[in-house]
Amino acid sequence: MSQEQNPVLIDLPMPIITPRLILRPITTGDGQAIHDAKKETWCQLYQWMPWTKDGIKTAEEDEVTARTQHAKFILREDIMMLGTEKETNKAVVFTGLHRFDWESRNFEIGYWVRETAQGNGYATESTNALIRYAFKELNANRVAITHAEDNNKSARVIEKLGFEKEAVRKLAQTLPDSSVVNTHEYARINMQNLPELDVKWGE
Repeated sequence: MSQEQNPVLIDLPMPIITPRLILRPITTGDGQAIHDAKKETWCQLYQWMPWTKDGIKTAEEDEVTARTQHAKFILREDIMMLGTEKETNKAVVFTGLHRFDWESRNFEIGYWVRETAQGNGYATESTNALIRYAFKELNANRVAITHAEDNNKSARVIEKLGFEKEAVRKLAQTLPDSSVVNTHEYARINMQNLPELDVKWGE
């Protein structure tokens, strides 16, 4: 890869602003907010999120994660994001663009919403915003998303946003309780028929 193509030189204007949320990269000092949201939502997260298999971390360990993710953002290796409510400034959604390839411009979205903020459509709103950001700002060719078998809440978000189902990978995912389940894979290659959303970034 030439110097001109070095991902570190790619501008990523932030934050991303939707009608109700402000989405920004995780940074130094976010460990406590991450910790509090994870503790509140742990029973749900432990059902589906592979990273919960080693148990809940301390606030200090979550701060290490926050600082590590900030470094990865600077290096353009991962974009883990936190979404706060405009009205309360409370951290309510944790999302981002992951496992991407800057050459092929392929990106994958992941998300979870803290328990007390669920039912407000924040997963749909933030994911819609990231789809638009990926295609408009990052020149994405493909945006992918997956969910484990029977994770119906996640499936509903994906369906609302018009992703095309590409595959069901048989017994491809190990859940935190060690059960092995199918993984459902979806993608978008454009923003066609994406629900309307007023979103802007870099301001």
